[in-house]
Amino acid sequence: MPTTTADLDVDLAELLGPLLVAEVEAYLATAARQHTPAPAPARAPQTAGLPGPAWYRIAQHLQADPLQAPSPADTAPAGPWWDGYPTPAPTLTDRILRRRPTVPVTARQHLQLMDRYITAHGWTQGQLWDTDGAVCVLGAHVRVLAVGYGTPATAWQARLAIGNALGYQGAPIPVDTWNDSPGTTQTDVHTLLRTAAART
Repeated sequence: MPTTTADLDVDLAELLGPLLVAEVEAYLATAARQHTPAPAPARAPQTAGLPGPAWYRIAQHLQADPLQAPSPADTAPAGPWWDGYPTPAPTLTDRILRRRPTVPVTARQHLQLMDRYITAHGWTQGQLWDTDGAVCVLGAHVRVLAVGYGTPATAWQARLAIGNALGYQGAPIPVDTWNDSPGTTQTDVHTLLRTAAART
């Protein structure tokens, strides 16, 4: 039986999902060792009993967070951060298969949505997100994915593009280290995400 694009997408999600989870866990462990530990989200993920790879289980949990569900109140000065994209809504197939609705996006679009998300909610250092909803670069990946834009494979491709953009800028260091560097500003983050998107 020939391999289809859908089969490859599932295989990539199964392979890359744990890598993204490992990045989140490593980031939190590093933050815990520093002087300012990362605060937990409002509700700690309860992933037991949920179907799918670990990354999807985390995304399903975060999707239920009212801060992350697109709503008319969730706007930036220029409009909602997802403006121009359909709001993820479950299809009949999603309901039958009990899977979260997903809007397909490219790695470039994922980066653009991250940029918009940070514009709308703010940027932070030393934690995935704060109580006001501001996020670091990794937190922006998680939030955009959790709402339903793209797949773990898309997010991973976007992360690779960010790493490449840092290398082009002469800063070949992990993006999370760069995010938390004292000299990094929110303007730098927007510039990096836009550079990565333009090169993708």
